[in-house]
Amino acid sequence: MQAERNILVVRLSSLGDVLMTIPAVFSIKNTYPSSIISWLVEGSVSDFLSNQSKIDRVIKFPRGELAASFKKGNVAHTIKTMKNFLRELRSEEYDYILDFHGIIKSVILSRLSRGKQIIGFGKKYAKEGSHLFYDVVIDGEDKRLHKIDRNMLLSSYLGVKSIMPKIELDVPPVYHGYIKDFFNTQGLSGDVFAVNPFSSPGSDFKRWDIKKFGLLIKKVVDELKVKVLILWGPGEFKDAQRLKDEAGRHTYLACPTNISQLFALLKRTTLYISGDTGVMHLAAFAGTPVIAIFGPTDHKINAPYGSHCTVIRKDVPCSPCKNKNCQQRKCIEDITVDEVFNAVKETYNKGMVR
Repeated sequence: MQAERNILVVRLSSLGDVLMTIPAVFSIKNTYPSSIISWLVEGSVSDFLSNQSKIDRVIKFPRGELAASFKKGNVAHTIKTMKNFLRELRSEEYDYILDFHGIIKSVILSRLSRGKQIIGFGKKYAKEGSHLFYDVVIDGEDKRLHKIDRNMLLSSYLGVKSIMPKIELDVPPVYHGYIKDFFNTQGLSGDVFAVNPFSSPGSDFKRWDIKKFGLLIKKVVDELKVKVLILWGPGEFKDAQRLKDEAGRHTYLACPTNISQLFALLKRTTLYISGDTGVMHLAAFAGTPVIAIFGPTDHKINAPYGSHCTVIRKDVPCSPCKNKNCQQRKCIEDITVDEVFNAVKETYNKGMVR
């Protein structure tokens, strides 16, 4: 591949999957600095990507706007919105289109783009038969390959060494200032742990019992003498408030944040504790030590990446699985407060925290 190429990255969502695509994209930019990298994405993570210097252009697929106008029956606005999006998408001709998402929607958007070559995953990693529509199909040997390593397979096709690059993400000073003001207002100083008891909508089956989070916070505060910040997102404030009230002293609610503000917050915290969430990956990329509580999710594919991350899980015969209606949930319910606390204490006492 010549040094200068116009490349379109397609990874639409979600937060965690977008973050796990970043190493592959940065490895391309590191190898070919003069290449122009555009990223097609949807949702609020687009603003976070816009703040990263190695990404030259972010194209936002207006899924929310299209869905809202279509639902209202505003056909004219729907068509206009789609036309404007396609005009932006097709304003450049791409030498390579890398479809990291691997679903029918991402294939359609890739085909609607002006690309010379579309590269995507084979049947082992792609879904919905999307592998049938690529010009170049890339597959690996291990179906349970971690998503970061899997994504590196696509960048390797462009001549990039399949070695995890050093990732340095950041956001503009205004976001760090917002978090600094919040910490000062709350009197948060010294070691502060971030706890996120929630998960993405529709993923409650991955959640550890919120009552156990409450007991864990009490132990952390009482025995480690630190303060705890409870993170929350849309629709989670009331549950977060109840958890704060139950946990008691030295427990605080995080301020409202977008993804960039949340990244700045995680950069300031000493340690992060949660289940399998996109925010877990954000904490890992912020360099914050992570304690991740895994249940049915395949930890080999989705675990937070790096030696500063610890996964707590039960090795039960039925895990991993995708049975959202499981009644036993032994993989997550059998994880005790003491098990998680001991991992937290060990990480904290080892000096792994910053």
